[in-house]
Amino acid sequence: MIGAGWWAQGWHLPQLQRNPDSEVVAIMQRSEAPKAWTGDKLETKTELRATYGVPVFSSVEEMLSDAETAAKIDGVIICTSHNMHAVMGHQCLAAGKHILMEKPMTVDVAEARELAEAASASGLTFIVNNTANFRDKCFDARRIVASGELGEVHQVLCVMYSPLMFLFDDPKNSGWTEPTGKMVGNGFGWGQLSHVLAWVLHVADLDVEEVTAMTHKSEKSGADLTDAALIRCKGAKSISLSGGCGWPGHEFAERPAGKHFDIKIFGSNGVLMYGGDDKDPASGRLELRKHDGTSTVSEGFLMENTEVPGLGPESLLQFIAACRGLEHRNGADQGVGLQAVRALDAMYRSAASGKTEPAL
Repeated sequence: MIGAGWWAQGWHLPQLQRNPDSEVVAIMQRSEAPKAWTGDKLETKTELRATYGVPVFSSVEEMLSDAETAAKIDGVIICTSHNMHAVMGHQCLAAGKHILMEKPMTVDVAEARELAEAASASGLTFIVNNTANFRDKCFDARRIVASGELGEVHQVLCVMYSPLMFLFDDPKNSGWTEPTGKMVGNGFGWGQLSHVLAWVLHVADLDVEEVTAMTHKSEKSGADLTDAALIRCKGAKSISLSGGCGWPGHEFAERPAGKHFDIKIFGSNGVLMYGGDDKDPASGRLELRKHDGTSTVSEGFLMENTEVPGLGPESLLQFIAACRGLEHRNGADQGVGLQAVRALDAMYRSAASGKTEPAL
């Protein structure tokens, strides 16, 4: 486990420990006190060492240079600040380790492209933790598009609103609000739109060319709270994107509010629709509605998987299978990760310049 902050301690580490098919053999955490959002308290490095009974290293270099530890590692989960993803990804690929990378894959297009090329050349499994891409409905939607049932894709409507105002509107949550490294901005785009963009880019197999965007920023934190963009893709295909963190409620309250999604992929044969509340499976369904009057419906809406109990989301389960040399499905590989980074980088640059910006 590389990076032992809020997400790692709340989800990855306990899920790995509960899963009989995985074993935590090392943790890498730079600071003694890992970062959390303002409503949480995390274990220190010293406490993590006692809780999991494994060595806790202060750098990736230190961890991989420990021959005994490195020999035990099949795969790594990289859950650090966005700007460290690329360098740590290269280090772990060079060491022959499979990677589950927290989204976004990187926050710099050149770094994302280099990392994607290295992952492809390595022959190792590289998964970006876009959990929605590993749900059965995502694979079903991808099959519908790839098979030609929808016809040629023309336009995508892509909406995502989250009950996460508490996270992005508070300057104390610097990891989610302040740019680091080469980031043009930070906020809802990098933190959340990376999920829904990875879904539509994968399902519709889109290649981003340019973006025209506007954002609304928090007066307190400086983070983007809402984002709107028109994304032009190769082949005169487009994505109309709208998102923000102002959905009423609190995702991590005692009675959590869900995130709202609305995805419509329009093709020459009709429209593929998927949307609902990701805390309520009965709130939506996957439906292919054709111009010839026929429709195919698969009931139930399951988008992101942020459930705390259990053995982990589908993405983590597929990663564990890959590390064990078993058959697995990858709904968000390095290619999908690269496309999402290209779209988001151009979105932030366009919002800053007030002009249409090319995807690099």
